[in-house]
Amino acid sequence: MRKCFVLVAIVLTACGSDSTRAAATRISNQVSPPTAAVAATVGQLACGAEAAIILAQTQSDLALAAIAKVEAIQKTTQDQTKIGKEGQTVFTTARDAMKRQPIADCLTPAKNFAVQFFEERVAAYTALASGDRAGYDKHLADSETARQDMIGAVNKVLGQ
Repeated sequence: MRKCFVLVAIVLTACGSDSTRAAATRISNQVSPPTAAVAATVGQLACGAEAAIILAQTQSDLALAAIAKVEAIQKTTQDQTKIGKEGQTVFTTARDAMKRQPIADCLTPAKNFAVQFFEERVAAYTALASGDRAGYDKHLADSETARQDMIGAVNKVLGQ
């Protein structure tokens, strides 16, 4: 049997042969900013490389989509309050999507860091909207730390 996973925000498919896993049980169309998503519900993934890569790719896709939305606003205005509010909105949506992402239990630390990344970005854009440039910069740096921690947790699952 061939299995395929369609990830949020990008047409990324990880396919392989695995006769032990059932095919997707339900396809649902969901539209929620920052991206349109078609998510295949495949049940709980076993702990391993495939699940770790899916988690990391999902975080990356959501982050890139949110960043693209913020950059699009920055091209039309220099109003930091407007940019900050847009950033709050798109990173909150991305954070919520990340929270809903099903994961194997072994990836809980990685998922927590991924969610923390988005929470730091929300805090950064909240600071920007209120005119706190130092707070914005601090939360951006903290979001990068959370992203690196997520990568470290994923690499542990990958055995690296």
